[in-house]
Amino acid sequence: MAYALVLASEKSTDNGGNRLFRKTGGWFRGFRSAPVQASYIEIDKNLILYIITIPRPEIFHSLNRTGKRRTLGKWASVLNRNIIDHYLAEETLRDYITGEWSMNNSGFLSESIRKNMYLLFSAEPLRRIEMRTMTITLSGARKEYIRPKLVHVLKNFKIVNVIDANSGMQEMWDEFMAETGVPVCITEDFGVLSRSHVWISYEETGIDYPFSGIKVDAGSKCIIYPGGSRQYRIGYSLGKKLMSKLGTKTVQRFNNLELTEFLLDMVVNSMDVSLAEAEEILGLKISIISVESQSQCS
Repeated sequence: MAYALVLASEKSTDNGGNRLFRKTGGWFRGFRSAPVQASYIEIDKNLILYIITIPRPEIFHSLNRTGKRRTLGKWASVLNRNIIDHYLAEETLRDYITGEWSMNNSGFLSESIRKNMYLLFSAEPLRRIEMRTMTITLSGARKEYIRPKLVHVLKNFKIVNVIDANSGMQEMWDEFMAETGVPVCITEDFGVLSRSHVWISYEETGIDYPFSGIKVDAGSKCIIYPGGSRQYRIGYSLGKKLMSKLGTKTVQRFNNLELTEFLLDMVVNSMDVSLAEAEEILGLKISIISVESQSQCS
């Protein structure tokens, strides 16, 4: 089982020439297959990622039926010969190739945000908030998400509210109160949000409840300030080693979320490692990587 990134060929540099020759040559070229090239890079020991280059859509569609069939035949041959089961194609290529890897069943970033929520409070803009004067509310949190480093953050708040339908973490929060002296209110009522300054939502699907404070939403991977005045997208930043292997131009051809989820899927499944181990192998770090409009962030 192998993985590949699929890139579009470079744009033609042909700027003219004999018009009759080009017309005649173009007719003959229509019968020929366009180039399909494959190479690979070593991501880790015994783990390679294929890089396949296939014709741009305008080149592919300039071929006649025979040329298209031959080109797709070469494409299929590259996949079969290298046992490539999963590939992520540059968006422009989705015009004529199908069957690529889908992010539908992947949620590595959201899960990593849930387990490493504390990291966001050490980065801009959350690092500047006055925690000791604020109330924070957690919803959808499971026990495995309340890790020691997050506890260290929570103890700096004035009050902690926990929206928990089954109160299965009562003992844990009792220990938190005894150790930190910070009051904890466990409730099923989302109405506590009206008295909260910060809301950490762990839910997989966003909870649409009126809130006038700062919302950190693991599901939508966003930090949303009051009234949508400022919104930040949470994503992965790529380390220098991975950037060097892939190349900046290759990275820029893909959506950051799609690319990192694809690479994590490759490492987790090929090497049978945990998400945290896969992130370390790839050198991926959770970061607040850009400011987005509400339509992009919701």
